[in-house]
Amino acid sequence: MNKLISILALLCCCINSYAQNSIQEFLALQSIPKTYAVHKITEPMQIDGKDLENSWSKAKTIINFEDIQGGEFKKPAYKTEVKMLWDSTNLYIYAKLYEPHIWADIYKHDEIVYLNNDFEIFLKPNLHQAEYYEIEVNPLHTIFDLMLTKPYRFGGQAITHWDVKNLKSAVHIKGTLNNPKDTDSFWSVEFAIPHQSLYAFGKAPFPKNDDYWLCNFSRVQWQHELSNNHYSRKKENNKILAEDNWVWSPIGLINMHYPERWGYLQFVQQATEQDPALPDSYNVTKLAWNVHYLQQLFKKENRHYSEQLTKLSLYKEYILPSTKDFQINMDLNKDKQSYTIKIIDKFSKKIRVSLDNRGHFDLHP
Repeated sequence: MNKLISILALLCCCINSYAQNSIQEFLALQSIPKTYAVHKITEPMQIDGKDLENSWSKAKTIINFEDIQGGEFKKPAYKTEVKMLWDSTNLYIYAKLYEPHIWADIYKHDEIVYLNNDFEIFLKPNLHQAEYYEIEVNPLHTIFDLMLTKPYRFGGQAITHWDVKNLKSAVHIKGTLNNPKDTDSFWSVEFAIPHQSLYAFGKAPFPKNDDYWLCNFSRVQWQHELSNNHYSRKKENNKILAEDNWVWSPIGLINMHYPERWGYLQFVQQATEQDPALPDSYNVTKLAWNVHYLQQLFKKENRHYSEQLTKLSLYKEYILPSTKDFQINMDLNKDKQSYTIKIIDKFSKKIRVSLDNRGHFDLHP
């Protein structure tokens, strides 16, 4: 039990140290998420850490990983490739991580794998609610899988005893693991993630053609040092150097747990070279979160939330243009310490999004 508490404390400490605190950080959260069309297959797949099946040749390869803070920050030192497929049972993910020194020393399932170099998958099949899932793996094929009912910044907890049931995965290494005497080429990992296993509330999220999921990928990369031919994270002045975070769809902040900032997968029968459009829900979702971000900044400066949206910083630039299509209704409590907003489509008159100051989000159909 004490070990679990220490794990959760480390997770929350690492993540809460990067909160959105300024206009500059708000602006960093405005980049457009990336999209990817997941091609449907019918032939069986062998999960061996390789991409030798003919089906993998039909999948578009993601090659443009960036720093988690966005394109203006330094480019990743090593190349990362990712591609995806799906069928009626599984989502298939293949990742290839180029690296001259492949090492790892975390062996136990559900240990903090990102204290090694690792590859991480973030999936949110349900766009309408808050829960999401994370799977991490290192070159030793040690898995850390967890579920979150909501992001850490809203008090969410890492449910580490949750596992992806019937998960299939494998790691392949082109080189030698934990051998500093040679130069390695890459390590790759392949997953078959059952749709049936990615649900905690209500129906299982079996994707249908043209459905969207929120998704992101992260590669955590540490500088290393050697002692008696043993790899470890590099230190300067007796302090471990910060890791690099390379991702598919940049967040804008050093915090993967902004699921509203992830990219979108679209499940299709046949993928094309062109990336799919963002889902219809994207604009209203972004509007709701922009109101939320700006309200947080207003409260930081004024110790209470604003009763008028027009008083929020950057209202004219980031909220006003959307009011031609959407009406924003806000219910602010008497002491101005909490609020709920409902965004209504002006044409259909239907509520599209509900969101409050604690991050309770509901995307209405």
